[in-house]
Amino acid sequence: FPFPEEKVFSTENLNLPKFLVTKFYRPVTYRYGIFFSEYIRKINPALIHGHFGFESYRWLPLVKKHRLPLITTFYGLDVSKLGQIPKWRKRYIELFEYGSYFLAEGGNLKRQLIELGCPEDKIIIQHLGIDLSGYKFKTDYKGKDKFKILQVSTFREKKGIEYSLQAIKEVSVVHPDVEYRLIGSGDDDSAVDKIKSLISELGIEKNVKLLGITTRDEMKQEMLSCDIFLHPSVVAANGDNEGGAPVSLIEASACGMPVISSWHADIPEVVRDNVTGFLCPEKNYKVIAERIITLKNSERLREEFGIAGRSHVKENYDQESMISKLESIYGKAINK
Repeated sequence: FPFPEEKVFSTENLNLPKFLVTKFYRPVTYRYGIFFSEYIRKINPALIHGHFGFESYRWLPLVKKHRLPLITTFYGLDVSKLGQIPKWRKRYIELFEYGSYFLAEGGNLKRQLIELGCPEDKIIIQHLGIDLSGYKFKTDYKGKDKFKILQVSTFREKKGIEYSLQAIKEVSVVHPDVEYRLIGSGDDDSAVDKIKSLISELGIEKNVKLLGITTRDEMKQEMLSCDIFLHPSVVAANGDNEGGAPVSLIEASACGMPVISSWHADIPEVVRDNVTGFLCPEKNYKVIAERIITLKNSERLREEFGIAGRSHVKENYDQESMISKLESIYGKAINK
């Protein structure tokens, strides 16, 4: 997306001597901003908002030097994975002491921040918002010749794709017309090859369509044309997890899709079990399969979940409301 601000300064846009010094300074100190005071003076910001805990830590010396309020949004990996590393726990204590407020997507991430030593009175739950006007509402829940299940994600372990595929195998035995459509790709070819190998191993090639990376408009059209949205997130072997909840779950509910996901991170705040969809135990593909069959067999339930999902997003994840709340947080930080 085009950045709506003309004053964008990159650590790469420095003259050659400064660029070379920065290339050495950053990996040794794990700090950024050694030559950025001149930009701070040009912009004259009222506060700094860092996205991801590790980014705020990198820029902390510069923020302290100019005595600016600092707000940090944590997203997941910066807590669940880095939070297990002793040196990062120590670094975060320094960040927690200086920072004005720390934003979390939901209660689960908030609890993790408290466990890392963040004062509870500095933590604010701030949902990720979407522009509802950009999402058409699903009106047809009758289903077509094939019952289509959609997942949108990167091919990472925490996304639970392998459990989606195993569930599709279970369902296809009873309902051969089921079709699992997957939008996304891996960080490298090996991630894609792993998914393709599992599809072949399970013998469900006829039931799976790998759509690769699509445009957002194409993704939204898939959400309107498919019957169920599936996203069974898990905690990966290396500790990586969603932290909050995938934005795709919010988008799917905005389109009126019934959702099947997992009891994981802050997903239960986005997907209300038995209200906007079903939540399943992590890695339990048999329960996922049962929930798929339940929704396949009930047009009425799909419609009820879809309508409730749109309403839930409108009430709790509307972009305009989230912007207003963030502006008020900025005001509190500036006047603190």
